[in-house]
Amino acid sequence: MSRVFLRSALYCKSCTNSVVTNHLSNRGLFSVFQSVNKCTKRDELGQTMILLEDGSNIRELPIIVRKVSNNSIIFSENKISNGGNTLVKVDQDSKVDNKLNGRGKSNSNDLEAQEIIDYFNKCYTARGIFAILETIPANEVTPNVALQALKKIVTLENNKTFRNTVGEDYRNIENEANQIGLHENETFTRTAVLSQLVDKILTSGDSDILLNGYLIVNRDIIGKYIDQDNKNRFTNEILCRVTDGKFSINHTCEAIKIFSDIAVKFNENVDKLWVGITEKSNDITKNNIMNIVRCLPYLYKSRKVVLSVVEKKLFDFWYTIDGHNVAEILVILTQIKSHSPRILSILSQWVNKNIHTATEDDLIEIINGFCLVNYNNSAIEQALERYVKAKGVSIKNPALMGSIMDYCSKFHVRSPVLLQGAAEYVVVHGNSLSPVLLQRLFLPLGKLFYQPTNGYNFWRVLEATLEEKFIQFRPEEAIDMLLHCVYLQKYPLNFVKKVFNPYFLDRLHSYKNKEIIILSRSKLQILDVAMTLECSQYQGPILPKPLNSPPIWQDGRVKRMTNNIRSILSDIAGSPECMAYNMIPARLPSSDIYVIDALMLNKSVSIKMWPVNLERDYNLHTAIIIHTPEHYCSHGRHLLGKQEMRKRHFRYLGLKVVSLDLNELAKLRVHPRALRNYIEEMFSRAELPFPRTVSLAKP
Repeated sequence: MSRVFLRSALYCKSCTNSVVTNHLSNRGLFSVFQSVNKCTKRDELGQTMILLEDGSNIRELPIIVRKVSNNSIIFSENKISNGGNTLVKVDQDSKVDNKLNGRGKSNSNDLEAQEIIDYFNKCYTARGIFAILETIPANEVTPNVALQALKKIVTLENNKTFRNTVGEDYRNIENEANQIGLHENETFTRTAVLSQLVDKILTSGDSDILLNGYLIVNRDIIGKYIDQDNKNRFTNEILCRVTDGKFSINHTCEAIKIFSDIAVKFNENVDKLWVGITEKSNDITKNNIMNIVRCLPYLYKSRKVVLSVVEKKLFDFWYTIDGHNVAEILVILTQIKSHSPRILSILSQWVNKNIHTATEDDLIEIINGFCLVNYNNSAIEQALERYVKAKGVSIKNPALMGSIMDYCSKFHVRSPVLLQGAAEYVVVHGNSLSPVLLQRLFLPLGKLFYQPTNGYNFWRVLEATLEEKFIQFRPEEAIDMLLHCVYLQKYPLNFVKKVFNPYFLDRLHSYKNKEIIILSRSKLQILDVAMTLECSQYQGPILPKPLNSPPIWQDGRVKRMTNNIRSILSDIAGSPECMAYNMIPARLPSSDIYVIDALMLNKSVSIKMWPVNLERDYNLHTAIIIHTPEHYCSHGRHLLGKQEMRKRHFRYLGLKVVSLDLNELAKLRVHPRALRNYIEEMFSRAELPFPRTVSLAKP
């Protein structure tokens, strides 16, 4: 895919005219159009929009326009200047003062300039700074001296303002400043000196000094020493230097961050700095690529074009980044709500190759990041399997094993290595795990229907830990733990009395979130029915069936497929009257897992005999279930624990169960003969009912 970069900056004097021009760059064609904003006397820059072609993508991006002469538009070729500028790493947590002092010392090699700066530091009023400046020859006021003088003046005046407004609201600072006469001694000479200091900084050619000066002028609270015109001069100078290619990659990234941090709302100037990154894409290295990634949350219109540059350059340096960088990239992708397939593929490749070099804390962030961006592939699974095999129970941070299980649960990764690793971790560390971590490690086993190979030790430790810490579980968490035990055909008889008692139900109904209460009550009903059907020692059912059942969500794909195969099912049944669709057997809770997609009645039983009595017609009818891809593990070979329990319950009710795969039905839909053969073959493999043992009738 070809890449088009903007190689020139537009300059325009007549900003009230419409600009329409085409320019052929050495990498492609882009069009410039749109009306240019009218420039004011205070602002020598206007802006326009360009169309940037990037392969099949065309993006509209803002760019600055400078006044040069009447009715003229010229193109100024970018000049990339080294200038000996020090590349400065953007540190979001560092303070402005530390950055200024560090840069000042690194750039001040002149002893005389350092002496002048030392005199500034001994002054306690702005008047003293002005007095020193009036005695210094103009040629001795270097850009760094001017920067430190401006910094000291602003700091002293800000401190004076705060001292005189202690206890007052911040909004009244300006009014208080006027009342106490904070600037009453300001003279024309001082204004001229300040103007010269700003001129020195703006013409220095040093990007560090320019950015530091911009930070300083925006720290002036009152705005009487540094007015808005001078602040705009700094802004315009930064925009022009970035567009002219005089800023390094790191300086451009720092300018983006500074513009964003200073503005209360989104600063539109931030989106004009994209040229400084795309134009210098050849200068992107392993040392500064992370600075570009950190700028993505600050961009808006130009985010995609900068992200495209990151995608291409990250491929060259992916093996040089560390685990912390990978985690940070995933966090930023989540923050900007961008799921870049190319970047995620590169990061998954890094995890597969370098997972052993990541710390446990970084690995937690990486796994959680992949979960947040909803990305999974085989490379990540293989890397996690190798890691669990190597570390296993020696993992120090149990939250890491919890994150791995969260990953398995979210993406239905039924990996015996990962799931067995979690079971062994519970056996070794179960007594020290918190209820939340214990739940995170156990629920995926039930959800993915995995029976631990160390079953006796695992269930012994789990039961002892659950018994000891049951009161620490939130009600909905305790219900989930017991229900997932039933998924695995382990029946928690010892905990039934703890769940079905007034104290526990009072705790559940004390929640303000009604959705949690309704969902938990539905799970309690399923648990009651499951224990009644599957556990002969359970004296149930305990809960009555609700009189007002909530509406049940049904998958539209299943309903459409059921309509498509109705004729085939009717032929197998012998008559359309022997078929019923989307029904729930009597005495079962109103839940989606108890919906029978199609029920084939025995030929001797007419559909007019509704409701069907399953106890009377035991082993006569056939339940047809259509399984969607979400009912399987990621590899599509095993049903989830919830669906396995669904089939068991139908079989306990005396129904034969036929399982049809939705994807297979969709593939064969255009081949009627093959579709009929598939359905008939699945009927021949129907699972027979269990021997009659229990009844759902209330004792």
